[in-house]
Amino acid sequence: MDFLKGLVSKNKRRHKVDGFDLDLTYIYPNIIAMGFPAEKLEGVYRNHIDDVIEFLDTKHKDHYKVYNLCTERSYDPDRFHGRVVAYPFEDHNPPRLELIKPFCEDLDEWLKKDKDNIAAIHCKAGKGRTGVMICAYMLHRNKFDNCKEALRFYGQARTQDEKGVTIPSQRRYVEYYEYLIRNKLDYKPVALLLKGIEFITVPMHNGSGCSPFFEVYQLKVRVYTSKVYEDIKKGQTSFYMPIEQSVPLCGDIKVVFYNKPRMKKKDKMFQFWLNTFFVEADDKPKENGRKSWAGEVPGSSNYYTVTIPKCELDKANKDKAHKLFSPNFQVKLHFTNPENCGLYNSSLKVPDQQGLRHRSKTLEQICDKNSTSNHSDHSVDGMPHSITALTLNSRRENQSPVITRTRSPSHMTHERPKFMLPSNGEGSSDQLSSEANSDTDFAEEDLSDTDDEEEWNDLETTAV
Repeated sequence: MDFLKGLVSKNKRRHKVDGFDLDLTYIYPNIIAMGFPAEKLEGVYRNHIDDVIEFLDTKHKDHYKVYNLCTERSYDPDRFHGRVVAYPFEDHNPPRLELIKPFCEDLDEWLKKDKDNIAAIHCKAGKGRTGVMICAYMLHRNKFDNCKEALRFYGQARTQDEKGVTIPSQRRYVEYYEYLIRNKLDYKPVALLLKGIEFITVPMHNGSGCSPFFEVYQLKVRVYTSKVYEDIKKGQTSFYMPIEQSVPLCGDIKVVFYNKPRMKKKDKMFQFWLNTFFVEADDKPKENGRKSWAGEVPGSSNYYTVTIPKCELDKANKDKAHKLFSPNFQVKLHFTNPENCGLYNSSLKVPDQQGLRHRSKTLEQICDKNSTSNHSDHSVDGMPHSITALTLNSRRENQSPVITRTRSPSHMTHERPKFMLPSNGEGSSDQLSSEANSDTDFAEEDLSDTDDEEEWNDLETTAV
């Protein structure tokens, strides 16, 4: 059974101490990244929930809190004495940008309550989504100067090959949060109109070109589906796909591209997430080489663009041999300011979730829905806003906020991990500090946090 669990955990470091053998790693002495605590048959090849409970009760009795990042599965919080909180987002995807700060504040508050407190953070595999939130917290605490250093540190601590957070969109959202922290910015959703999408060089999915179409999603709702652009031939330096009726977008959006040759099934080419706050104002001069983001200069520009290179496109980044995409392949999105178009208060057509009929929404309504998760410390129905406002109807009935229940003090000493640093004082979370501050494998949805060995061979890394 241990051999099977080792196969499933792949490149992740396992905790093999005092008779335990768990897919679990101390990123810091007070922060654990681990795989999902599973039950029944799944517990045979993942961490079994009974083993996780025994480990936490033995090593960190009465001082641990579990953070569940999964939308797709849960468990009874009472198994962990009620000390469970959910900040869920979908596998293979980044979190909504509004979710990151409340998570960091929640985690910081818990770690500061007692110098012995620890947090056990997990998604399904305990690598990708878990890494996004842990890296965001390290930046939140100013433990690293930039997101690359935080991501590299996490990769070294959690895995044997430094491949921690590998999905480009997830890494992008860590970079977003770093920018907000570094520039002391408050995030607010920004409304823009998507005018069209441009390919820089043409993908080679049909041997000599491609037949692409794309879908745009917001809040899990498909808001636009393009027509199929048939028989785009290789040799073109660019190809522009206009949107006849501009699509209103605000906040986090996902764009998925498919190839659909005649008389054949569609095949996913790539996808990516972005946030409209970080779309560049095209007609604003750069100050000291710094870009002018839509979120920093709202309404001050007529045109906005964002360009995403191949290496930052989910799935396309795996084409290491450049058989399907040129190494210079890029996707460029073109936006305009709705206020300058005189459309901000008008009723715009936005497809419903099935994309069959249209319902009328204004851009103000879309932004209001995105900003419902500007969180406070108050709760609704016993759940923190940071959870209820962000689960998008995916929260399980048996998920609950953290409820700390005291037990008889019997905290046991335990072997400290190798990343251990001495605490800087009572009630501080300063334990979290750094000791030194297949090329054509395009299986559907092969974007998970258990990536193939070859996925990020070209990622710049530093040996431990």
